[in-house]
Amino acid sequence: MRGRGIERIYWISTVLLASLMLAAGIQDVRHAPDLLAAIHRLGYPEYFLGIIGTSKLVGAPVLVIPRWPRLKEWAYAGFCFDFGGAILSHSISGDSLAQTFPALACASLLAISYVSYRMRDARHAVAAAQAKVAA
Repeated sequence: MRGRGIERIYWISTVLLASLMLAAGIQDVRHAPDLLAAIHRLGYPEYFLGIIGTSKLVGAPVLVIPRWPRLKEWAYAGFCFDFGGAILSHSISGDSLAQTFPALACASLLAISYVSYRMRDARHAVAAAQAKVAA
């Protein structure tokens, strides 16, 4: 049961994270008015939304596609930098916890997805090694 539990946690957290990043990437690229206000308040230029939004749109599908493990690691790292930068930016600018909470929640979801990905990957490697020994 433990292996299936990790598998479920991985897929639920990863699909949820990828969905959130896809939605956020679309909002970023289209320069949603509330995001423009937040970007200006934090002191970033408007074109930053296009860069970060495009990165989210590229990284989100990579998380759910079962291929390209190295690219998946890069996507996880990119989202880690994104959420870490968002948390720091909100904290340094004096934003409230309510304004910082979405980044904190996404960072937590990212951690759950990544840890379960690594556990799942390790479990698959052990199973493959056992099958090789048995053959």
